[in-house]
Amino acid sequence: MKTYTLPKTERLYLRDAISQLYAKGSSFMVFPYRVVYRVLPDDDSQVARVAIMTVAPKKRFKHAVDRNHVKRLTREAYRTAKLPLIETCEQQHCRLAFAMLYCDSRFISFADTQKCVGKIIRKLQNSVTAPSTETPKP
Repeated sequence: MKTYTLPKTERLYLRDAISQLYAKGSSFMVFPYRVVYRVLPDDDSQVARVAIMTVAPKKRFKHAVDRNHVKRLTREAYRTAKLPLIETCEQQHCRLAFAMLYCDSRFISFADTQKCVGKIIRKLQNSVTAPSTETPKP
């Protein structure tokens, strides 16, 4: 049975993991989201196949209610569309950590959020299946 939940194990919240994501990760833009991601080897200590973090900046949304609303919509759209991404990571024997940063100062509808998250998931699937261009550092 497929579960459409988003437990804490699938959330990116540790400082070390977040700082490594921003330091060593790659990024792309699907307006109004900027996505920073990092493909990790399967032997990493992270429990979940895919770990996500959503960000709504205080600079764009002054009220916490608005930031929480944007993050809630983003997480809900991801939660309902995440299964193909998890299956791709399982097939490739890797783990994925990524952050979705909201970059617009206006709200978008839930339908538009779902479309953007769908595009993001497809791009992440392509990134996971593409051969790694990184060279190992000595």
